[in-house]
Amino acid sequence: MIMKRLTFLAIIAATLAGCIKNDIPMPTIQAVFTALEVEGATRAPKIDRQLQTVTVYIDEWTDPRSVKVDSVAYNEGEPVKASIDFSTPLNLSSPLPVTLTLYQNYEWNIRSEQEIERYFEVEGQVGDADIDYINHRVVTLVTAATDVRKVKVKRAKLGPSNLTTESPAITSLTDFSTEQKVDISYYGKTEHWTIYVVNTLSSIEMKSADAWTRVAWLEANGVAGADNGFMYRVKGSEEWTDLPDEQITASASGTFKGCLKGLQPLTEYEYYAYCNSDVTEVDTFTTEAEVPLPNGSFDDWHQDGKVWNPWAAGGTKFWDTGNKGATSVGASNSTPVADGCPANPNGQAAHLETKYIVIKLAAGNLYVGDYVKTDGTNGILDMGREWTTRPTKLRGWYKYQPQPMNIVSDELAHLNLKGKNDTCNIYMLLGDWDAPVQVRTNPRNRKLIDFNDPKIIAMAQLQSGDVVSEYKQFEIEFEYRSTSRKPKYLICVISASKYGDYFTGGDGSLLTVDEFELDYDY
Repeated sequence: MIMKRLTFLAIIAATLAGCIKNDIPMPTIQAVFTALEVEGATRAPKIDRQLQTVTVYIDEWTDPRSVKVDSVAYNEGEPVKASIDFSTPLNLSSPLPVTLTLYQNYEWNIRSEQEIERYFEVEGQVGDADIDYINHRVVTLVTAATDVRKVKVKRAKLGPSNLTTESPAITSLTDFSTEQKVDISYYGKTEHWTIYVVNTLSSIEMKSADAWTRVAWLEANGVAGADNGFMYRVKGSEEWTDLPDEQITASASGTFKGCLKGLQPLTEYEYYAYCNSDVTEVDTFTTEAEVPLPNGSFDDWHQDGKVWNPWAAGGTKFWDTGNKGATSVGASNSTPVADGCPANPNGQAAHLETKYIVIKLAAGNLYVGDYVKTDGTNGILDMGREWTTRPTKLRGWYKYQPQPMNIVSDELAHLNLKGKNDTCNIYMLLGDWDAPVQVRTNPRNRKLIDFNDPKIIAMAQLQSGDVVSEYKQFEIEFEYRSTSRKPKYLICVISASKYGDYFTGGDGSLLTVDEFELDYDY
């Protein structure tokens, strides 16, 4: 009887089990590329997780129809599968669709941008040629005395070096009284180019004037080999200053650029350009204000519970730290210390220590922006504050006691970092973002600062793994990618461990920084 009852119950259980639906949803984790390295790359790829595109930048010697992949990576620790085989060369002559699968399908595109040097130069040319590689058109100006029916092409290149077929050869062309047509063929495609050579009445043309705080950049088109230069003065003064030759750079085609130094902030100046006896009209520019870096002394701090904050209580916040994340399981590892540098020995400094806190390594850090929230044991940060001036240098003081890197994430295992000295990292960026740049350190949706971001206008950086026992002053110059673009935001990051975003570094590495300031002159 007991056996019959057990059998009957087993049948009921099996029947019920067959009726139960599995309503538990599959995990929703976006499948993403985290790296894609290719042969012939000129810089790191751009991975856009929102548009789900990867852009690789290749040199002009790489055939976009056959791009070899050195390495590819997806979400750390997740079983991501791709719809294509990356062990064979990719045809990136047009966007390549790729499906990444991680519980669900995610449609990506891989595209290439080829960086080709192009130029066109003729005798009597005024400034650089205007080369429109999208519409395949060249327009170049020559002096009024130049006979466009008898033009000598000095040199020209509209396609990849040694891989381009021209029909006809550009250097064989002489009569530009009307436009000339040239077919440029490479990598299985043919581009139909149109070339114009046009007389201009003046041998000098002012192109631009970009005034910063104590520096201004002037650019003009002149004639190569002629006496080209700039004159300037404070508006209303009597004497003009001729910009020294060592502050002028010139191209082979006659375009020249001058850097005016030692200017006064918020001052109006007059200027003009000349080529031999020809001059441009007098124009004006006004220099910008000289804005100091808020709390660059790191003297102002206050404590809120366990969290040390790098601004005075009730004061204006400019800097922040990762202390809110660190104190969720431990103590603040970015703190003030009464150890001022020689420039301000009675002031405070920032004491940034990399520590292993219970379950994870936390790099001591300071950054311009806001700590948004803690995501598990990770952080979400908004990097940057509104900023419009253009400094030329970042100065400061630091001490550093690096420790051997004893904690290395699986993600960076291929770099063989374990046992090597830790490295501190100080960098400042100026960019024309429309909002702060959000950073997420969670490996599942990690988003870090992309140094190839086209929104970046200028960058200054110091990295060192050396032991610096006594305060050392540093001065790092900004490298500007454009002298005409005006920033909207400033980002600055100071970290005791270069790979802190990957929770990698040396437990106990200690970076002390003090008296950061901006310089506005060269």
